[in-house]
Amino acid sequence: MDQTVDVVDLISSLLDSGKYKEALSVPIEEKYAESFKDNCWDLISVTVGKIENDTIIIKPSLYNACEELLTIIVQSAPPEGALLEFIEQIEVAKNDAQFAIILEPLQQLLLKLSVKRGRSLEWCLNSITTYIDAIPIPEHKLEGQERLLLDSDINIRRIIKVYSLLPRFYRPFVREMIAPDANVKTKELISAFLISLLGKPLIYVDLDPYSNLNSEARLCCVDIIEDISKLLKNVMKLLPYVELHEKLNSKKKSKAIANNEEELPPFENNEKTNLTTLSGLYYSFFSGHFDVPNFALPLVYSNEYVVHTVLLCVIHLLSFDQYGPLTKGVSLCKEIFKKYPKNISYKMLTLPVHYNLCRSLIHVSIYSGYKSIRKDSVKILSDHVNKFEYKGRHLIIKYMLSVANHSGIIGYAITLYKNSLNEAFKEAQLPDCFTGTEMRDMINKICYLPHGAESDLVELADQIIAALNFLRYLALKDVGNKTGIKECFSVIESDYLEKLRTGLNMSKAHYEVKLKDIEEAQKSKKPNEEVEVSINVAGNMLENIPTESKKEILHSGLNAFHLVECLIARLSESLRNGRRLFMPLTSMAINDVTHKVLRSYCQGVRKEVVVPATFDQEDHQYEEDVKKRILSKALEFVTKSGWSVDSLAQGAEAAGYPGVSHGLFPNGGGDLVHYFNVTCNEKLVEEMKSWPKEELKESKVPAQQIENAIMTRLLMIEPYKSTWAKAMAIQTLPNNVPNCLATLLSLVDDICYHTGDRSVDFNWYIRRVGLAGIYKASELFYLTDNSQSSSATRSFVKSRIRDAELIQIALNMNPVSVAPQTLTAAFVTAKNMLGINSLK
Repeated sequence: MDQTVDVVDLISSLLDSGKYKEALSVPIEEKYAESFKDNCWDLISVTVGKIENDTIIIKPSLYNACEELLTIIVQSAPPEGALLEFIEQIEVAKNDAQFAIILEPLQQLLLKLSVKRGRSLEWCLNSITTYIDAIPIPEHKLEGQERLLLDSDINIRRIIKVYSLLPRFYRPFVREMIAPDANVKTKELISAFLISLLGKPLIYVDLDPYSNLNSEARLCCVDIIEDISKLLKNVMKLLPYVELHEKLNSKKKSKAIANNEEELPPFENNEKTNLTTLSGLYYSFFSGHFDVPNFALPLVYSNEYVVHTVLLCVIHLLSFDQYGPLTKGVSLCKEIFKKYPKNISYKMLTLPVHYNLCRSLIHVSIYSGYKSIRKDSVKILSDHVNKFEYKGRHLIIKYMLSVANHSGIIGYAITLYKNSLNEAFKEAQLPDCFTGTEMRDMINKICYLPHGAESDLVELADQIIAALNFLRYLALKDVGNKTGIKECFSVIESDYLEKLRTGLNMSKAHYEVKLKDIEEAQKSKKPNEEVEVSINVAGNMLENIPTESKKEILHSGLNAFHLVECLIARLSESLRNGRRLFMPLTSMAINDVTHKVLRSYCQGVRKEVVVPATFDQEDHQYEEDVKKRILSKALEFVTKSGWSVDSLAQGAEAAGYPGVSHGLFPNGGGDLVHYFNVTCNEKLVEEMKSWPKEELKESKVPAQQIENAIMTRLLMIEPYKSTWAKAMAIQTLPNNVPNCLATLLSLVDDICYHTGDRSVDFNWYIRRVGLAGIYKASELFYLTDNSQSSSATRSFVKSRIRDAELIQIALNMNPVSVAPQTLTAAFVTAKNMLGINSLK
């Protein structure tokens, strides 16, 4: 053998020059055989070093040659030494192609070392874990469908590529461990490794099936879940380790066990299994986002234990800032709550997990950079509170008021309390937690101004508006003083409302001066003379605000002050008189006249009744104007958020009022639907006034005008057609039925009146009730009509009017015998159309 030839350099140069067959023949040439065997370790690093990420595409022959060469090395080299070198190459791998080419020879070496498999496998898995952990975490602040763009992110592609390589590497060892006589420690090592794969970085990747069902990342996760299920059989047995690692999250305790960590079993070792990896595990098994074998989740554990333990994982996931862990925490929380019954005893609150969850949700609701997650967190807060009986709700809401440092969340907590109290009023006896000292203590927390009259009322606007709405609700609702609210009236007036009035006067004066200064600076055309306006958001001061934005902020603040002022006036009257002074929304003034006109119909005779202005007419009109502006703006958000409180809140913000102003509308989406109906009816009346009038005589029905009126009114629904079915359902709720009937009967009366009906006989009733049935039937038909220009609906309306004409002819022929039956049938039909036939 030629001793002067360096085998490592020879093979390296042959590979570099593209002489791949010659390079592969070196190990089998007798003169190089001994040297090749002695230099296998160095050859491993040289061969792996030839691989770049694009080698398999640009130089596939080189890649194949390196693969074959590594296989020859595994066959020739001592297994122990070669194993250590391959492990080192994983740790120093410069790219994913090098990592990929190492896995197969590494697997072959491990299969050779059957006796020393456990320790060797542990080293390999640790190195693989270290490599995976080093992959950068993708984060692009995207939400919704935009997150599909992340599939093209370089780091997402890296994660998917690396994860797709792993099953082929570890599955031979999983198959060995399924055997009954398998080594327990080795089984735990592999299980801990697979669980770690569900932690970082996969936990940062979007695995939501609703937005990306067939993503490669989800497919990788499915493989891991399947293999974990085979190894563990019962993943619930790891629940105690969640509690263990939650305690070990304390730095002091982690430091105390650091020196002994090598000796700990895999599931106790914080490096192999920790709260993040276990959270990823239980997200995968409990979120409902993946199909899980039934045997992996045996039903032998109590729901309380499972929920309380998994909630520790939820809290941990919610502690992250990134979208991936946060959305997984939200999804897991939603699903795990389904395992909990309603009306949980307040005694469960002895467990700190509920308070910790509440605090985490509050933090996410305020500070998360993702709107969808903030909204979900707020909804989960409500679900969490409402899972408990009244005493439990009282305690959690009290805690929310204590720890929340955000006006919006405090306002939301007050609303939750009001809703719970409203529900409790339906009970035979009001629960003790809503009475006496408990109620007084809650009112003290609700009616709280941290700095008295000098508090920042803009920052506290949501909280103040919610508090005033709650107090007014309670003053009007609790006529019998079951809660003991009347004993609090004087304290509320002196300790809260007086300070609030003083603060409002100071704040309004300050804002008006600032606004005047800005306007004068603009008039003087001196752009360098900037007026300072400080804006505080979640404790942070915003600087460098444009002048126009400053003006908008000041106007928005003044709007909030005027609204609060109005609410204080209405509350003060309620406290003094103990009666409701607001007119119900069914008679809400839509125009801006200074007196209210009430229409009265009595067999076709129109009357206008002028109601004299009361002493609080001005305040009342201001509030009605505020309502009108909010409702008008809210309609712009219906197509996206539906006929809901969300639309009202967004409408309030768009109109320059705090989002919590939706509390002005006790029926929520029902009030928005009612406003839309009233507005549309008014528009129809204005159009019909310009139509030619036609007197209705005997059997004659102005069919064409009625048809046109119905179609004109139906087509006003067109912008909201996709959501109108929900609106119709909302109208049938008991609280909304009076408004629904009022607007429907007003509509049909307007149609009859403006199409020439001046009858004062029995037909006055028949026509209006019959027309109500026709309109509601046509409305239902219109929602399913996809014909061009709604021609099918027009045909349907024409057909129903023709039927009505035949009924009227029959009445005129034999009015005495037919009238009662027809009237009854007409009323039944109308009530059926409205869905209120059960009303008495």
